[in-house]
Amino acid sequence: MKNKKNNLYYKVFEKPCSVCGEIIEKDIYEQGDCQNCKWKNNHFADINPNNVIHPNLISLNKARQLYKEGKPFEPNLDEFLEALHGYSEMQFEYNGVYYAVELVFENKQAIKISLYNSQTKEMIYFNNDEEFKSNAKVEGKLLKDIWSETTDRYWLQ
Repeated sequence: MKNKKNNLYYKVFEKPCSVCGEIIEKDIYEQGDCQNCKWKNNHFADINPNNVIHPNLISLNKARQLYKEGKPFEPNLDEFLEALHGYSEMQFEYNGVYYAVELVFENKQAIKISLYNSQTKEMIYFNNDEEFKSNAKVEGKLLKDIWSETTDRYWLQ
C-alpha cells in the first residue's frame, strides 16, 4: 500500500478562498470548504466563474458580489434551474412544505421538469425551463413571484 503522506492526491495546500480570500486548506483539485464565508471552493468554478458549478448553487462571481454585500449565498430561480440541470433533483421549502423539482428522463435525455408537493403528493409536469418559470405554482401563486419567500433551496436531500 502506498504511503498517503507522500501521495500528492492526499496533500493539503494552504490557499486563499476564491470568494473571501481567507487562507483555507485546499486539495490538489482546489477543493476546500471555507469556514469564513461558507463557499465550497473548486477548480471548475474558478475557471467558469459565471456558471453554477457543483457543489454550489450560485456562480462564483455572484458569490463574490453577495459576500461583498454581506448577503447569503442564495440562488435566484434561474440559478436554481441551472443547478437542476447539473443535479437532476432539487428542493425548496415554502410555508413549511417541501417541494421537489426533478428532471424526468427518457432515453438519457431530460424531457420534462416535475414539481412535487410533499404534503399533497401532487406532481405537475412542465415541458422546459421557460414553461416551468412561467407556470409553476405553489399554493396558487406563481413560483417566480414568491421565490424570495422560499427557503432551503438545495439539491434533493
